[in-house]
Amino acid sequence: MTRVAKGIASLDERIPFLLSQLGSYVAAEFQRLIADSGVQPRTYAVLAALAARNGQSQRELASQLSIHRNVMVNIIDALEADGLVQRRPHPADRRAFAITLTERGHRLLLKLDGSARALEDAVTADLSARERDTLRSLLQQVARSAGLISGVHPGLSDDLATC
Repeated sequence: MTRVAKGIASLDERIPFLLSQLGSYVAAEFQRLIADSGVQPRTYAVLAALAARNGQSQRELASQLSIHRNVMVNIIDALEADGLVQRRPHPADRRAFAITLTERGHRLLLKLDGSARALEDAVTADLSARERDTLRSLLQQVARSAGLISGVHPGLSDDLATC
């Protein structure tokens, strides 16, 4: 154990620092991996949420991802303009639209998911399958303890930027 001063641990022994360091690296690396797709990481989250439950309303999608509804309107506008999603009349609410993935959106989601999988493989290359499962489980437990919503990145609704 390296000490920088008596009774003080070095940063590489502090879990919050390690999580922040790795999170920053992974975010930048994922952005680099998907740069040629012309979308932001939040697009992956929105498309994945639609793949899990296609046809939900913008309001439901915004709530599920903890994205302000005004931000979600901008996101869906951009995704629709790119041909990744389409708005259809909602079957249960005449005032709402059901958001559905297009074939193009599904293909992009597969590509983004492949990039995420490749990054996960690269970051955990020195771990066994069992160690990966343990790491994933521990990180999920820490996230729950911190009050984070499963599958929701707190940075998704930081601004009104489009996808």
